[in-house]
Amino acid sequence: MDHVKFGPELLSRLMEHLCSQLHGCRGVGLSVWPDGALLSAVGVAEQLDQAQVDGACGPLVDASRDERQVTGEVGGCHVVAVPGSWGDGGPVVLTVYLDHEPHAEDLKAIEETEPLVATAAAVVEFCSGEVLRADQMVRMVQHRRYIEQAKGLLMASRLCTPGEAFELLVRASQHANAKLRDVAIALVLVVGGELEDNGDEVTLPPQIAYDTARRLWGALHV
Repeated sequence: MDHVKFGPELLSRLMEHLCSQLHGCRGVGLSVWPDGALLSAVGVAEQLDQAQVDGACGPLVDASRDERQVTGEVGGCHVVAVPGSWGDGGPVVLTVYLDHEPHAEDLKAIEETEPLVATAAAVVEFCSGEVLRADQMVRMVQHRRYIEQAKGLLMASRLCTPGEAFELLVRASQHANAKLRDVAIALVLVVGGELEDNGDEVTLPPQIAYDTARRLWGALHV
């Protein structure tokens, strides 16, 4: 097996799969920050991601800086920029370009595919000899566990779908200008008291994440 080609091909196929699952999808991109290097792109993503990097503005840049999901418009397309943890250097950002404003089902499809894309990106970096980055990508995937825990709490409380629970987390984090991961961890700690043990040390979220989690949970039980 050609290991050098296997990683990029896997990542490219996953990006194409995500694009095919979204009605009106114009392109999907994945970039690594703080330098904004493009790991993979399909459709208009290569051009529009690069334009935002070169111009140092846009949803992609905002998501990389604030490490929270950002939506907006670029080049006549609606874009959803979803950051993931990337160690101390900066996040990796998945961008999805649509010909319409993103719906709940769009966010659900993005959410379901994002961990697979992150894992494939780790394979790409490992095949390229970037072991440190690969380890960071694996940690990004592990952080999804905490988001899944938070979603489970919301689903049980509100009797909603996974996509709806994820949208609640996204909206709460955006409204508070807090990282999605931090709000998810805070919600689990506020409601459940502890995180699932995966053997890793977890940095506790800032106070704003706890405040956001309490407001979100309280709003569901009024």
